[in-house]
Amino acid sequence: MSMHGQQKKTSDSGLARTAALLGGFALFSRLLGLARDMSMAWLLGGGAAADALVAAMRLPHVLRRLLGEGSLSMTLTASLVHLRQGYGFHAVRHPDAGNSSAGEPGESGLRLLGRALSLRLGIVLLLLSLLGLAVAPWLARILAPGFSGPEMEHTVVLLRICLPYVLAAGMAALGMALLHSMGVFWLPALSPALFNLVMLLAAAAAALHLCPPAEALALGMLCGGLAQWLAQWLAVRRLLPDGASRVSGGHSNSSCVECSGDSRAAVDAKAVNGAAWRCLALLPAGVLGAAAPQLAMLAAMALASELGRGQVAALYYAERLLELPLGLVGVCLGMASLPTLSRLAAEKDFGLFGTHLSTSLRLTVMLSLPAAAGLWAVGPQLVEGLLGHGAFDSQASRETGFALLAYVPGLPAFACIRSLLAACNALGLVRHTAQSSLWAVGGTVVAGLALARFFEPQYSVMAPALAVSFGLWLQCALLFFLLRRTLPEQKGSASAPALSGKRCLLPSWLPGWKDLGRHALAGALTGIVAEALVHLAAPWGLWASLGLAILGGMSVWALCLRILRDPDMALITGRLRRKPRPHITDGNA
Repeated sequence: MSMHGQQKKTSDSGLARTAALLGGFALFSRLLGLARDMSMAWLLGGGAAADALVAAMRLPHVLRRLLGEGSLSMTLTASLVHLRQGYGFHAVRHPDAGNSSAGEPGESGLRLLGRALSLRLGIVLLLLSLLGLAVAPWLARILAPGFSGPEMEHTVVLLRICLPYVLAAGMAALGMALLHSMGVFWLPALSPALFNLVMLLAAAAAALHLCPPAEALALGMLCGGLAQWLAQWLAVRRLLPDGASRVSGGHSNSSCVECSGDSRAAVDAKAVNGAAWRCLALLPAGVLGAAAPQLAMLAAMALASELGRGQVAALYYAERLLELPLGLVGVCLGMASLPTLSRLAAEKDFGLFGTHLSTSLRLTVMLSLPAAAGLWAVGPQLVEGLLGHGAFDSQASRETGFALLAYVPGLPAFACIRSLLAACNALGLVRHTAQSSLWAVGGTVVAGLALARFFEPQYSVMAPALAVSFGLWLQCALLFFLLRRTLPEQKGSASAPALSGKRCLLPSWLPGWKDLGRHALAGALTGIVAEALVHLAAPWGLWASLGLAILGGMSVWALCLRILRDPDMALITGRLRRKPRPHITDGNA
């Protein structure tokens, strides 16, 4: 096997292993989140109280997705990896340090940089939280312009309970970025599970009549964020202890000595502060670039508040069900690929960069298409089985099922956006990603207003959800053209063979037509088989038919890809590690 083949094999296998680890923890977290949403549906149903809580939690929930579950962390991780590659600030080894502390300056600097970032980010987030508390009534009117009277007053109260979560989520995200830059993935992946556990405890308190349900769940969100913050920073302090670094207060040429065991190094305070400001300067555009899905759903909720009671809650519950496959596919692959892509971009190894991005996109398409087809086939039955209890009546189930079906077309785009954003952040294209996000949100609003004219009242909830799907595909296309224009092609190099006419002028990092054809066929068969089985087994009961449909769909998907000898299936099942395989450049052996 050639040197590039060995590098690619190692890269692909490492990406698959890391994504599998993150996927396992994400599955645990999403199942707990599902239990949390089931308890919320059981306690509040789909009425006015649920609408008020969903509207109040929407902004903190968007910030949780942006700050606590990857978007802010994605921007910071790319910056931290770049800084660690070249330290990013002046770090001077003491002559007595010897060779044993070659990695010391980078770790010392990372600790000092984390401290500088936490101080600055904490102050900004604290001020934003206080400002939000002061203008909560105006925020509530923006979030749900269709609310009025007691429903609006209740929304303001719940919003004020939830808003301090912004500070906790942002600080937890900084801890997540520091851990990712050091190659620690398991704790950040497990952090949402901790949040969901706290929320379940709050739901239990409400069920025991210790607190009103809506207020208990709002308070649970705040306490869950504090628990995430504590867990991340305890891990950071253990990996980067206080004794590992001291700061020189002088000019960048000064050489104040720091001690850690028998090794010494000096880090300039001005350089550390400069690196911290450079990281923070990228955050607004970086977070905005990754915010399109959340902002689009925020716009959809505002549109839904004008459609009648229960529409806002239906969109929320549908979105939560959509996040189960998203957390296992797009988020995990994007998060797993970001540190490697950032390192390769810093080294200007764009050939291997494109190969790694291609692997991430192929795996994303391979897993997201059957997930979308399966949700399309069994979505309404899934809503009825998971949420149709307690105060969640048949009308709420029907509306949530329609919203879920309308969200499904955007699932593959949502998943691919994470990998494309990881590549853009690694290349430093944060300003352009922010522009793509604004276009996506604008497209969502325009599409939502237009689609609302074409749906009957009983299907009106589908209009804002379909608009979100349109907005996500728009951002996906914009990011694709951005990378195609920016990422240099390595034609004829060892790491990226020259393109042939088979790709029809597509960039080398995009999955090939054969890959897309195999995965599309397997995904379509998954949906067809799942829909047939869920109806054939309906006389056996809801859960029996759902279980048979899911199991049958997954089996057909795996069998189809095995028959087609798909190399990505071999990668996932581990065959690539057990037996040498032909060189793969675009998924075609």
